Amino acid sequence: VIHCCHLGSSGINAEYGGVEKADIGAYRNSYKHNLSLSILQDGYVSSFIELFELFDKQAKQIEAADSESGEVEVELLIDQQEKLNVLKQKLIAAENARRIGAPEKAYDAYLGLAQYFEQFPSDQWLIDYFHDRCMMQSGLVDDDGRKQAEANFNIGVALEKRGDLSAAVEFLEKFFTLTTDQEWQNREGEHLHDKAAIQLYKTYTCLAEEVYEEAPSLSIEYLKKAYQMAKEGGNKTEAGMASHRLGNIYEAVGDPQVAAMYHKGYLDRCKRDKDKVGMGKAYEALGRCQQNEGKIEEALESYKEFVNIAKDEGNQDVYSQACASLADLYNMLGDYGSAVEFYEKSSESMETEDQERVQLMNISLAIARSHNQLQSFSSAILHNTPQLTASLVEWKDYRDDAFMMASRPATACTDSAQSTAQEA
Repeated sequence: VIHCCHLGSSGINAEYGGVEKADIGAYRNSYKHNLSLSILQDGYVSSFIELFELFDKQAKQIEAADSESGEVEVELLIDQQEKLNVLKQKLIAAENARRIGAPEKAYDAYLGLAQYFEQFPSDQWLIDYFHDRCMMQSGLVDDDGRKQAEANFNIGVALEKRGDLSAAVEFLEKFFTLTTDQEWQNREGEHLHDKAAIQLYKTYTCLAEEVYEEAPSLSIEYLKKAYQMAKEGGNKTEAGMASHRLGNIYEAVGDPQVAAMYHKGYLDRCKRDKDKVGMGKAYEALGRCQQNEGKIEEALESYKEFVNIAKDEGNQDVYSQACASLADLYNMLGDYGSAVEFYEKSSESMETEDQERVQLMNISLAIARSHNQLQSFSSAILHNTPQLTASLVEWKDYRDDAFMMASRPATACTDSAQSTAQEA
């Protein structure tokens, strides 16, 4: 009995079949408990505190969401072992970096966590948290502000991804300012200042689209900023597109003169880049502006250029659109013969299943044909000679597209009628 008691005190309490007491505890306790204990045993108190602060932060967010909109189903961070392992590793790395006075390494550890959680849409709050931690560390790095610039960029992009453009632009503007007059490059050899300019160009463009319906004037201001950023970033193609967008919006608010100025800028860039498609868009837009300004001859030339470019490019639908634009202008000018010609070309090259568009084209063509025959038809009605009356009857029998004697087979009746009409 004494021997058994001895074994119980020294063996059974300390070891069960080769399994240590600590291992038994690991099986009995939750993964969160064991992970936390491991962090503390290794001496990383700050990491332990930060991890529990995250648990508490999520709990409060869930509680707030429940009170506002009812029950919310969210998978708790404490129940996700893979994420807990990554958190442990990176938080310990950040703590080690702070201990040795290496804030740039702590920054990298927190950035790694922000990037890791980007793959989980429901963990946006963690992305924000670790980007904020990066921002805090960036101010401690002695690198002329580069880390701080990058932290602003990362926060701006994260905000933009979730659609918060107004907040995003503030951080991206800081990134732009901090990179000004710096020669910093990323691993791909891209200058950070150019990157800042192009990113702002995109964000300003999106903001312009977002506010256009409610605030057109503000939309114009954003597009002007986008235009300047595209030029600052050295991207001529994007600068051209920004110029084209500005032209479009000035058209929409009723200022064709300013619109034409920006469309000409777009056309010049497209010519330098030998961008035929862009040139076609520019000539079409210029034609509209010139027409609205009353510069009819210039508008005709612009539309003709649009037609020629579309024909050369072989895009039938664009060619159809170009011919329709030119036909509309000819129709407005009363040159119905030319209008019919280009409406027919537009109709023949149209590639669309949009029946409404097809019907509208057929109506435009029919109206132009009617106008084209109106002069001869009216003359015949007004003078009402036997010969002209016979010509009218013959035309109704023949049913060609226009009441024009020269377009039909010559007969004694038509020859006489044509002579009479000309005399009249």
